[in-house]
Parts: sequence; structure tokens; C-alpha cells
Amino acid sequence: MTTTRICDVEPFRYQATPQIGDTNASTGQINDQFLEDYLNRLREAICDDIQSIIAECCNGGPTPPGGVSTFLELTDTPAAYAGSGGDVVSVNAGATALEFTTPSSAPDSDGLALNFSTSEQATNRTWIGGKTIYQKTVDCGALPNAAVKDVLHGIVTLERVISFVGVSRNPTTGQQLNLPHLAIASSSFYVAMLINTGGTQIRLQTGTNYTAFTQTYVTLFYTKV
Repeated sequence: MTTTRICDVEPFRYQATPQIGDTNASTGQINDQFLEDYLNRLREAICDDIQSIIAECCNGGPTPPGGVSTFLELTDTPAAYAGSGGDVVSVNAGATALEFTTPSSAPDSDGLALNFSTSEQATNRTWIGGKTIYQKTVDCGALPNAAVKDVLHGIVTLERVISFVGVSRNPTTGQQLNLPHLAIASSSFYVAMLINTGGTQIRLQTGTNYTAFTQTYVTLFYTKV
């Protein structure tokens, strides 16, 4: 079908069009055949116009002036996809733009929806009164030699620690301890764990030399003010 824009078809092309029934009409007076031809051309032009509009707007036609054709060309989106495979698009913390973020995991068997991380995360659980329970894992390094070690947890506006657990590993032997730890063989083979006065630090206390256990992590579940 030859594309003909509707503005190129009578009566749009001419300022005057012969009128049916005009007794003084010229040789170009509309008769039945002329009218039929005219309507056919008009119908064809309208169909062509619609088809052209659909092709331009819906099938990869030219980008409107000043517009964009990809997500990355927007001014409030990331500049590249590299390094963001599997991420999702979300609104940033300042609610001013879009960014790529790693999706949270689905709830596991105990109802928590998180991956262990040294960054603070909100869980899908709440404490009494409806406050959100947060989770954070703190790298505490090596255990002390029959001594006390305090490690800052870095949590801002901490209100209440609901629970905390730890694990420590000796990378040379592969031996691991769940924290807190108490051995049956001797009362001195213990690792005590608490949140110190003021609530800003994790306190680890050992009854013997555990310095070979250099990979110690403590995970806290807590609410915030």
C-alpha cells in the first residue's frame, strides 16, 4: 500500500471542493463514480496514517526530539549495568533517584529474610510493641588470652539487644567454637559474651588462651530508638 498522508487527499488538498447537487457545477462536479473514488482514497489515506503512527510509536520508530531510548540515558538512574547483574531497581535512601540494589533473600525456615552481613539489615520480624528487629554481624577478630576484649559494634541509636550469638574459628586446625562457649573438660575452657555497660561494645572474656581463634563473628538482633 502506497503511503499517502491524509492532508494530501481531497478535500484537504484544495480550498474548494465541488458540491453534490450544485446545478452550476463545473466539469469537476462530483458524480457517483467520483464520490466513490474519493472515499476510497480517503479511506486508504486514513489507514496508511494509522499504520504509520503505529510503526513510529510502537515498533522501534524514531525517538522523539529531546527524548531517550534506554534506561541508562535518564538523568536519575545508574550510568551503567556493569557489576549489577541480578540486582533490582529501587528508590535511593534520599528518595531522589533510582539505583541498583541486591534483592533481599526470601524468608527461610525460621521466618527471617536476610543474609548475614556486617552491614545493618532489617528483618521481617518485630519486637513487642511493633518495633522492627534489625540484624548485624560484627567482626571481632581474635579471641583474647584469658582476658577481656571489648569490640565496638557500631550500631547507631541501639535500644535493646534481643539476642546475640557468635562463632569463632581456628584457621590452622579448622576447629570452631560456638559462642558463648563452655567446655565440660575444664571450667577454664570458656568464652563468655555480653554487651557491656552503655551498650556500645561486645565484650568477650576467655578463661584460657584462645588467641589461635582469629576468626570471630558475633551476630546481634536488636531494636533501635
